[in-house]
Amino acid sequence: MITYSLGLIGGYATAKLLTPLLPSIKTKNFHIHHWIWSSTILLILYGVENINNVSIGLLTGIALQGLSYKNWNILKTEE
Repeated sequence: MITYSLGLIGGYATAKLLTPLLPSIKTKNFHIHHWIWSSTILLILYGVENINNVSIGLLTGIALQGLSYKNWNILKTEE
């Protein structure tokens, strides 16, 4: 539980620091946020045996940080 919690905090903090600096995946109609790809990787890793709690915590932290924005939807909306 400690390793998961440390991974969760580390993932959240890393996403908070790096998200503004990294390029994003955007098209005219779609925006693939980091919570989407981290959740996808997390779901894939649940099928892997012996995955460590730090990795699960990191990806969960990244996804939660992405969901903390108010514009976390996939389709772009006009502002």
